[in-house]
Amino acid sequence: MLPSSQVLLTALVADALCLGPHWIYDQEAIAQSCGGCTQFADPVSAYHPGKQAGDFTHYGDQTLVLLRSLARVGRFDVDEFAADWRGFWEDAATASYRDGATRVTMENFRRGQNPAASPSGDIAGASRLAPLFLLAWDHPEALAAAARAQAALTHGDPAVGEVAAYLAQVAWAVGGGSPIPEALRATAAQAGWSIQLQSGLVAAGASSAAPCGDAAALTEHGLACGVREAFPALCHLLLRHPDGAAEALIANAAAGGDSAARGLLLGLVYGARPTAPLLPDVWTRGLRAAPEVAKGIAAVLALGQ
Repeated sequence: MLPSSQVLLTALVADALCLGPHWIYDQEAIAQSCGGCTQFADPVSAYHPGKQAGDFTHYGDQTLVLLRSLARVGRFDVDEFAADWRGFWEDAATASYRDGATRVTMENFRRGQNPAASPSGDIAGASRLAPLFLLAWDHPEALAAAARAQAALTHGDPAVGEVAAYLAQVAWAVGGGSPIPEALRATAAQAGWSIQLQSGLVAAGASSAAPCGDAAALTEHGLACGVREAFPALCHLLLRHPDGAAEALIANAAAGGDSAARGLLLGLVYGARPTAPLLPDVWTRGLRAAPEVAKGIAAVLALGQ
């Protein structure tokens, strides 16, 4: 697969769109405070102090760390990524929320534990993989292995790594021209995926075909951080809105809960489409880290030539 900057940009836009309502579980409160979630907003919750509209959540921040690592060494190396990830969190100037997986992993590193990953089953560990699409890969299995490895740095639940590997291969298929629903189902039909993953996709297919709205469907699947809730929720949106990236990203943000982790992965898949997803210009222009992102993308692509 040829390198793609659109994958990363779409994922980061999705994360920034969720900063305002992130970790708010009351959909009515989200509607009142963030309107229709059609534009970037300051965080409503207390989890992201110092952040403002157009910034990333701590998931987007870690995605930037992976981008910086790739720009520094020109390839994915999990040890180099680990060093950059630790350096980011050990920097006293870092203003980013330290969630449970981060705190436990950092403590394990300090103790010299190897592997240092927390036991977390949060889908957030999978969500930061978009920068990997800036590299050239000979086959999807290599990309999937890298996606799984970056997730396993901090999230020890194998289900998190599996979702990272699966969605990396889905995005690969989408990048090759497969429609999103076909890519989801064809990839799931390959040998080796767990029953849990396959049943999550089946549940998403059922809800996407049902008459209920997206917010109700995602609530039914679960809005929390865990991969078992978040995976079918994001697949629901991909199946219901296969050609509507903006619609899906807005619906995801408006549904609430751990929307940012879901959003990064939604952006990953939509951004892989050969025809770039039609996102509002105000979103792409509104990313406060846009200059750094552009510089990092250019550096990775230059090193890969």
